[in-house]
Amino acid sequence: MNSIPLVRKAPLATAISYLVGEGVPIRRYLSRAGLSVTSPDDLEAFMPLHQLCDFLSLVARAEGIDDLGFRIGGRLGIESLGVYGRLVAQSVTMHEAIQTSRALISSYNSGLQIWIERHGGQARYCQKYSPNLPRNGVTEIVHLGLANALAQAGAQRGLDYQPTRIELATDPVDLGVHFPGFEDLPVSFNQSQTSVWFDQTWLSRPLPAFPPSHCLSVDDNERTSFVAMAPSTDPIGQLEKVIESALGHPRMSLRLIAAIIGTSARTLQRRLAEHGLSFSGLLGRVRFAVAQRLLRDPEMLLTEIAGRLGYSDLPNFIRAFKRWTGVGPNQFRRLHYDDGQEWPL
Repeated sequence: MNSIPLVRKAPLATAISYLVGEGVPIRRYLSRAGLSVTSPDDLEAFMPLHQLCDFLSLVARAEGIDDLGFRIGGRLGIESLGVYGRLVAQSVTMHEAIQTSRALISSYNSGLQIWIERHGGQARYCQKYSPNLPRNGVTEIVHLGLANALAQAGAQRGLDYQPTRIELATDPVDLGVHFPGFEDLPVSFNQSQTSVWFDQTWLSRPLPAFPPSHCLSVDDNERTSFVAMAPSTDPIGQLEKVIESALGHPRMSLRLIAAIIGTSARTLQRRLAEHGLSFSGLLGRVRFAVAQRLLRDPEMLLTEIAGRLGYSDLPNFIRAFKRWTGVGPNQFRRLHYDDGQEWPL
């Protein structure tokens, strides 16, 4: 089974927020990409990277928004990208921001590589997306990545940051429209990766801090949890994350998951069989893992958990949970998470 690049849902939520504000009817585009509207609880969940690319590409072409990636990244910035963005935004220098990005990127987007090179007195910050993504569908995500890179360099914090050269992995675009002062910047297009060149002295220059009200801090527990939830390098583990991301979809099925990862239902079934698995068994395993996590929340109603797992009603969820554990979900809560409180029904 081929590797499935995964990304957190935070950039999808960022895109939806921008598009709704612009009056774009997003639901039909989400449906065509096999997606649903995100909730605040979903921001750190994973989705296939190509689904995000498909969604952005669909909207950009249908709505005639050629610069969608720049608009999203330019308006909302790096700090909007969930725990990852908030951790990067806490950096005090560009060097720390880049090192934080490199350390965390595999936990945020397993389809993106980040590195930095030094050439004499110049630094070259590079981004490269997975070759498994279709080249004609990555324009928006590449532009979004560049906008976020410039945002983390301080361009959105009042810092007079000026690159010396940019290499972009897309067709030509007028960067000066989105980044005032870049009109005369040397830019080359259709490169193998996106790169931003700048004077090395910028690496150690202090970055202006975000106001506390604008960018919430991240404590050690939140960072540890974020890293611990990194995408698996095992294809079956990646497939489990895909299934988890689609649990609330009204058409949840083997056929839907196969379509999301770009194969046929028969091929997916065969590949699972090669690992001694069935789709129904894998779906149950994912549902149980998610159920355990949700049951830890004392405010989470069983009806809400059932809906999040894709069950049509509460009795179906309770029957499934008893099949997995021999006890109902609230009894499971009392046995494993009991702290003397009353659990919601």
